[in-house]
Amino acid sequence: MQHRPAPRLALTFALVALVAFAPACGDDDGGGSPSPDGGPVGQAACVPSESAWNDGVAALVAERCGGCHAATPQFGAPFPLLDYATLVEGAEGTRIVDFMAFQVGEGLMPPIGARSLPSLAERDTITSWASCGDVRVETPVGLETNRPPFVAPVEPPAGLRTIDLTLEGFAVGPTVIDHYQERDFTALVEEDVFIRRMDAIIDDSRVVHHITLRQGDPDGSDASMTYLYTWAPGTGAFEFPDGGIRLRRGDNLRLQVHYNNGSGATGVRDSSGVRLYVGAVSGAEYTMADPGPGAFGFSVAPRSDGTVESTCMVREPVTVIATMPHMHEIGDTFDIDVTRAGTTTNVLRLGAWSFETQLFYELPLVLEAGDRLTVRCTFANPRNEVVQAGARTEDEMCFAFTYVTPAIADFCGPAASSALAYRPGACFDAPRAADPITPEVSATAPSFAPGASMPEGHWSAARAVLVTPSPALVSAATFTLAGQMSFASGELQIDAGIHVIAPTAELRDGRQFDLSFAGSLDVPMGESTLSAQCGGVAPGTTVGMVEGRPAMRIPLDVGIELALWVMFE
Repeated sequence: MQHRPAPRLALTFALVALVAFAPACGDDDGGGSPSPDGGPVGQAACVPSESAWNDGVAALVAERCGGCHAATPQFGAPFPLLDYATLVEGAEGTRIVDFMAFQVGEGLMPPIGARSLPSLAERDTITSWASCGDVRVETPVGLETNRPPFVAPVEPPAGLRTIDLTLEGFAVGPTVIDHYQERDFTALVEEDVFIRRMDAIIDDSRVVHHITLRQGDPDGSDASMTYLYTWAPGTGAFEFPDGGIRLRRGDNLRLQVHYNNGSGATGVRDSSGVRLYVGAVSGAEYTMADPGPGAFGFSVAPRSDGTVESTCMVREPVTVIATMPHMHEIGDTFDIDVTRAGTTTNVLRLGAWSFETQLFYELPLVLEAGDRLTVRCTFANPRNEVVQAGARTEDEMCFAFTYVTPAIADFCGPAASSALAYRPGACFDAPRAADPITPEVSATAPSFAPGASMPEGHWSAARAVLVTPSPALVSAATFTLAGQMSFASGELQIDAGIHVIAPTAELRDGRQFDLSFAGSLDVPMGESTLSAQCGGVAPGTTVGMVEGRPAMRIPLDVGIELALWVMFE
């Protein structure tokens, strides 16, 4: 059980925060103002032991807090924490030591992004000493992890060019809470370069909550874009140990800044963003891969727990340097396991998930062909409604955004062994062999030619496209298709087999869906629905001509907007 701070220390936080961060508003008149607990100033009920400080607490604070709260404070820290007399100076409820007890006890400090976080026992030692036993930490506080955050060197490498991506004076009103402001950047370079380091530019720290940088199609949804960098208070730069991510002239980067003006500050115009450090294309090339289940094909029932996981098989050897887990508001725990030669090892575990704390973690792994990589998310749904997988904040996701080299985004493929076994159905008069094809995934749909007539003939499926506004959500699944179409004497016959492997309990080992139907076109020219005399037609299925070839479109009911287009020749 964790004992919460007493009311005296809760008020301490507010008072000391004002002392630490706000300028003085007037002279101290030296009068006998009451202390927060009602006693006269100067009569402290708690005076932390100086001998205990000298015997070990000082060294612990220096190790766990001194990186920022040094004799000369670093990284925006308001004061040092190394001198006993300074810590206990002042009236109880306004002393720095009272501030320490609250912040460390609540898990607010050191920040999650700190290089070396204190253990449970170390937190308890600091808070118990600082509060004279009033605050005890006996259960974990904050995010629990078995891997440290990925921490970059303080200084960037010499000789790199910088590219600043900022919002350029965005107006943040005094009532703005939880506002996400985005800006896309294209044509940033004339020739290929490597992004070797990314760092946050914080203009007005009063209102900036967190920052993300993603890469992808500017016409696509947020969910279809790949994360390159995230920043939250306590997070530093991300720097590749050698090489970097390739940035091409036509690439699009999307900056998003989350604003929260909780203090009601007025007249704020913020120019925060991200600074890219770019250099020549040399060294290892990295890419962002995602071996996780993503946001496709799962849900969590009301007022219940749920688990989703995916296992892929490593097809190409890669080296992993870091990963960023991503879930939404009902995320609970996150795990990555590696299975090699029958032995499974947990390489990353996060507990007590926080939507507001999304960091990259060190994950130095050399994955070999044949290894199995499992990504697992657990959720605790307190709501009275089902939470679906999807792109919205109120939906859920399970991503593992992972930097790997060589730059092979699909280094890990489906672990299922089953494959498409196409067997023509009863509605096709004279079927013939058809080779399997792999559908593309695109946010842009083909279009049926208006007024075109369906010619007579017999064709095999030659191209397929899965069309969705969120292509990244479908990337966790693997589709294989084979099929054929014929049209003669006004009768259309379509036959196909579709094999799917996806990170759900029903599809993890692969499943085949067969369709076979025959009937007449409802309109003679252009896009047409079907009236079936044999088999069943999925609602919304249409056929027509696409770029001079017969084609069909089948909407798929999978919880997100998704349609399968098949072109025949």
